Amino acid sequence: MTDSHNPQPLPQRWAIILLAGVVAGALVLSLTGVVMLGLGAAGATVVAMHKLMA
Repeated sequence: MTDSHNPQPLPQRWAIILLAGVVAGALVLSLTGVVMLGLGAAGATVVAMHKLMA
């Protein structure tokens, strides 16, 4: 258990999942210019990567 002064570091698996979501969202946003599509792509990527890596 950790306290508020020494939080646990983010596991490497979650760092990879969140980074993939950010990259996918940025790619879709830059290609389409529609913010909601970028957010949707980021969310879908995070969910898919979590299921694949679980």
